[in-house]
Amino acid sequence: MKFNIWIVLSFLSTGLSFINTPFFSKTQILPTCEFSKSVIFSQHNDINVNNRVDRFKKEAVKLRQEAEEIEIALREEARAKGVPEEMINKLIPITRQRSQSASKTSSKSKEKNTELTANTIRSKLGYLNTGDAIRMTSELERIKSNDIISKWNSINVEDSRFMVSIYQLKAKTNIVPANLKLDDVGFAYQNVLGVAVIIGTLCGLSANAVGGELGFLLGYASALFPVILVGIGSIAPGLIGEALYRCKLVTNEEARKRDIRKNAGKFLAGYICGLPVAKFSQGNPSNTAEFFQLRPSDVSGTGKVQDKRFKQIDIARISIVCLAGSVAECIDFGVASGSNPGDVNLLNELINSVEPRITPDQVQNHIRWSALTAWEILDQYKEEYQRLVVAFEKGLPMEECIAVIEGEGEV
Repeated sequence: MKFNIWIVLSFLSTGLSFINTPFFSKTQILPTCEFSKSVIFSQHNDINVNNRVDRFKKEAVKLRQEAEEIEIALREEARAKGVPEEMINKLIPITRQRSQSASKTSSKSKEKNTELTANTIRSKLGYLNTGDAIRMTSELERIKSNDIISKWNSINVEDSRFMVSIYQLKAKTNIVPANLKLDDVGFAYQNVLGVAVIIGTLCGLSANAVGGELGFLLGYASALFPVILVGIGSIAPGLIGEALYRCKLVTNEEARKRDIRKNAGKFLAGYICGLPVAKFSQGNPSNTAEFFQLRPSDVSGTGKVQDKRFKQIDIARISIVCLAGSVAECIDFGVASGSNPGDVNLLNELINSVEPRITPDQVQNHIRWSALTAWEILDQYKEEYQRLVVAFEKGLPMEECIAVIEGEGEV
């Protein structure tokens, strides 16, 4: 009996000692309380942060609405003062409110772009400064980042190998390299010299038959006319070629169609390649465009190849533009006219600026690659190209031509 009581007392003492251990002490409960308080405090801070974010979002929406109202008020005031609508669109372009969702996929952006009409895009382009490579490039990149345009600078040439055979070019494009007329550009100056000699001979014979002061003048003309023509041809042969080409555009309907398609194809290729426009001229029968040879990100300064040496990849974009005119003619007429010596000369200068120098076989591969890439651009954007042909024929401004490429319908 005493033994049992002793066992019970020992169990009770053991239990009391266990309860008094640090595990059940008050000091161990305090950190738990402090942790719960910190959790509650952090949750309270998160709620405050979320409230501030929501407030900032509401303020941003309010500011955007106020900006749009100010825009509308300025446009109405300009209309009241008699400012033309075209000038209003240039000075105060309408800002389209962007979507509130910051994470958009590229497919959704593309769908959004296709929904915009050419007129809408034209109103957002404002006025673009040609001749300033940095400003024009940065402006178009800004507009593209706002999901207004998508085709500008949409080609990737960084991974190009510049290896295209004659068979590959012909199989894919149905264009024979000889039909590009790169080795047969320019004009038949020997025919011009023959015509000059004939005119001089006729003037000389007429001088003997007419006599008097008129005959004297005809005699001088018979000797002076060929000399002047040869002198101009020696100093600036391009002037004679340009004059002959302009006369051909006036008298030949097919030459006019070729000129329009050549210039439209060149502009489309340059725009897709992301090259800024150096010069844009509205004229009859077609607009004309000249591009900077390099993007501003490729080289600082004017964006032109001067005395520096570049890699083959650096001249890839402008090489595509140089071939785009001839490729556009081959697509519509089967063979180019060879009436773009400026592009061919520029292409030769670009190839000669590459360092280390490329071999003749590599030169031919580079030219065929440029022609194939130009064809792929014109083939991928067939509808845009056809709309651009109409825009160039009408002599529309550059901003409207860009809107025709990017948007649906006509301007």
